[in-house]
Amino acid sequence: MIASNLDACALPPAAAGREVTDLEVLAALAESSYDEVSRQLGISRGRIWSLACKYGARKNEARIQERAAQKRERQREFLSQAMNAVKRMDVLDYLASLPDNCVDLFVTSPPYNVGKRYGGGDGSGDNHRFHYYLGWLLQVCSEMERTLKPGGTMFLQVGATRSPDGKSMYPIDSLLHQHLVAMGLTFQNRIVWTVPHGLTPRGRLANRYETALVVSKGEQRVFSPTAARGKTLQPGKRAFKGPRKGQVSSHPLGSFPTDVWSDIGHCGHNSPDKAVGGGHPAQFPQLMARRAILLYSAPGAIVSDPFSGSGSTAAEAKRTGREFTGCDLFYEDTRSARLAAVSPDLVTELPGVTDESIAVWQAEARPAFQAAPQLGREQLAALDRESCDLLIRSGLASQEAA
Repeated sequence: MIASNLDACALPPAAAGREVTDLEVLAALAESSYDEVSRQLGISRGRIWSLACKYGARKNEARIQERAAQKRERQREFLSQAMNAVKRMDVLDYLASLPDNCVDLFVTSPPYNVGKRYGGGDGSGDNHRFHYYLGWLLQVCSEMERTLKPGGTMFLQVGATRSPDGKSMYPIDSLLHQHLVAMGLTFQNRIVWTVPHGLTPRGRLANRYETALVVSKGEQRVFSPTAARGKTLQPGKRAFKGPRKGQVSSHPLGSFPTDVWSDIGHCGHNSPDKAVGGGHPAQFPQLMARRAILLYSAPGAIVSDPFSGSGSTAAEAKRTGREFTGCDLFYEDTRSARLAAVSPDLVTELPGVTDESIAVWQAEARPAFQAAPQLGREQLAALDRESCDLLIRSGLASQEAA
């Protein structure tokens, strides 16, 4: 008896009648509130809400759409203000302020949650429970995916964090890979960055490398390998068989880049980068930022670093002719001084080209002759008068010179 009374209270009398159509629900919703429609038609609020969302008939729909439009406009205005600047704000606030699909390339290295004293603090801001840190980092990656342009690239340089029990270390790239793929990002590379020195632990091998996960939003739009080519060990080596037998087999611009980077130094106490780092405890190497920018973006692209730190990514973006934006809570004066001292490069260095390789390819150079095409009367007639006059003047000048 008690159960039947509860059922009678939960379901209005109309629930026992015929099936209520979607059109009836929408018509009633236009005149009444969700609760009133539920009582009148004997259906759940969940069904009413689902139909309202499906057909764009939510209460205050115009106001909801207006708020969404205002948000998009506010994000566009923020991006224009944040161009070629590093905002002093929290990373999630910064990313939430960016519009969808606006960044060509993310180059960044998040904190590892190992107690680094950023901004001269006590390290508590980089010392959270394992799952709290993981959840926060996934929020950051999710917002980066939202703001990344289709075809854009994310270069995420990471190391190791403390395991859940705090007794060992856990590789961050292993934590993130499956989640990045689940976000719809396309895996491109896992780069191994070897470092020559570091701490010596007890009971396990010393860690002498970190990694960078490279993922794209769909098919990668920009990949320029020349920026990361290395010096060829034997630039004069020749093919010993096949159709190119006897010809130089090396590439004139250097060897093709690999996913092992061993030529980038760690920002230790004696590193030249340290002089412009402003005391940052985990400084991002300039050469790594530069290489990632040249590899995965074109001049004029928007490069973002939501963990800007001492400003390595912003400085190299400016130096290589890219637009930059980013955020950080500390090191504002350091970044300002560093960026003020940077000017765009007038030339781009080819790291794989050496004096030896130039000499080899110069020796291989041979003159090539190709006859100039002869223009007939009909082709000449099709040219405009200015072009004809130019051809005549050029011919007379050639005759005089002869």
